[in-house]
Amino acid sequence: MPRRVVITGMGTVSPNGVGNHVFSDAVLRGRSGVRRISRFDAAEIPVQIAGEVSDFDELAWVEKRERKHVSRVLPLALAAATEALSDSGLDPSSLPLAERRRFGVIMGSGGGSQEFTEEQYRLFFHEQYKQMSLFCVPTGVMGTLSSELSVRFGLRGASHVVTTGCTSSTDAFGYSLRQIQSGRLDMVLSGGADAPIALGIVKGFILMKILTDSWNHAPERGSRPFSVDRDGFVLAEAHGCSCWRNMNTRERAAQRFWRKYVDMDPPAKHFTVCGCRSAAKNPQERSRWR
Repeated sequence: MPRRVVITGMGTVSPNGVGNHVFSDAVLRGRSGVRRISRFDAAEIPVQIAGEVSDFDELAWVEKRERKHVSRVLPLALAAATEALSDSGLDPSSLPLAERRRFGVIMGSGGGSQEFTEEQYRLFFHEQYKQMSLFCVPTGVMGTLSSELSVRFGLRGASHVVTTGCTSSTDAFGYSLRQIQSGRLDMVLSGGADAPIALGIVKGFILMKILTDSWNHAPERGSRPFSVDRDGFVLAEAHGCSCWRNMNTRERAAQRFWRKYVDMDPPAKHFTVCGCRSAAKNPQERSRWR
């Protein structure tokens, strides 16, 4: 029978709040994180709003000399992952090697280091070769995100990035769940991270005609997924991270659990929470516990 899986900690770096408490308060108060783009000059393009993480010090998470060699997504991810571990009451450095070998990192990302890669191409085509990063190839690889987190926290378990577009983080949660249920891992850092606010990326989305261009005058009203006058979505950067654990680990009695996840329906890509019935039509294909 699959093992029970619980979430014991969360971390949030979002346009409408850095940290769980600030983010939760913003959600409860209906405070939007969408504002006019400041990361580049958007005056000449039709979409001038995005969800940018403000009041965030990248150099608190990566050294100044290393910043040009990494994507913005990395400091966002490090901040959220650190909060998730702290919220979970875990200090990876204090864990024995045997436990760290069963502690994995499974992240979801739609674009990974796109903004970093875009900047490297800009420097290349302007023949500014000396300004390019020596790490333009490894940093641009999707898997680098989870690898950086594994190295930073000394985790030796599976280290993967799931990239399936808009469902990347949801799918990463599903893979994390299955890894623990099957006994391959005991703990997983899992979540989703993206930092796509760059001129070329935004232009690409504009060409697909899927971003709203009606709310440049009122950015905070731009994200309106359930409104009848919705004419597109808003691009944003963020990282949400959570710590997933086998409920039967030795710390079980002392832990407070955020949520118990009992099922993932592959066709629908959704979770069923303890106490709720699954909407799946093929229960034989699901992993479940009761």
